[in-house]
Amino acid sequence: MIRTLVVDDDFRVASIHAAYVEKVPGFVVVGQAHSAESLVSRIGPLQPDLILLDLYLPDHHGLEVLKRLRQPAFAGNDLDVIVITAASDPTSVRSAMQCGAIHYLLKPFGFPALHDKLVAYREMRRQLQVLRQADQSSVDRLYAALSGVPGAAAGKSHSTHTLDAIAELLAHEPGDLSASDVATSLGVSRATAQRYLAQLEASGRVTLTLRYGSTGRPEHRYRYQWSESAAAE
Repeated sequence: MIRTLVVDDDFRVASIHAAYVEKVPGFVVVGQAHSAESLVSRIGPLQPDLILLDLYLPDHHGLEVLKRLRQPAFAGNDLDVIVITAASDPTSVRSAMQCGAIHYLLKPFGFPALHDKLVAYREMRRQLQVLRQADQSSVDRLYAALSGVPGAAAGKSHSTHTLDAIAELLAHEPGDLSASDVATSLGVSRATAQRYLAQLEASGRVTLTLRYGSTGRPEHRYRYQWSESAAAE
């Protein structure tokens, strides 16, 4: 699980962002902070892997905090940062990039926007974990994964991320789900969920069953299809 610390001066906004993070498979929110000093003091106890960092904090600007996190005092903490802010000026964007922010997400945003950033980040971490020796091809794949372009065109990458997100949602669900359930959980339309569920069924990753309700019309229900080797583990 990717341990995530959500930082925003607004308690309500921080709670919303934390709820978004918890909806993405593979992530867990370990805490929330509402000021720069609170963030810094909680890094040691909470040991986050990822920080969602607002720039407009009551005591220090988020960019100053980001620079501080890159100092030797925090060298032992393997921290990644996604900036979440209303600051749309090029200077802030450039400064965040120079300080190592892996993404810069402009407020206001909905769940799908954050979902795509988190899924891209999760894929980058996955590739890094299995990487033994870097060559130019593997480095290019890492940067492509982080930007949300795992293969060729960006349009195709979005489909890949959504497909994987739906598969992971079903894999963590003990029962079965309908297209409407999937759409609600991931913040996509029912038609989009239905389209990707059909692809997953065709590939054998999920199974389809029909459930008949009081209306007499069958409802399509989907369950993750574990392989025999995975089931044995």
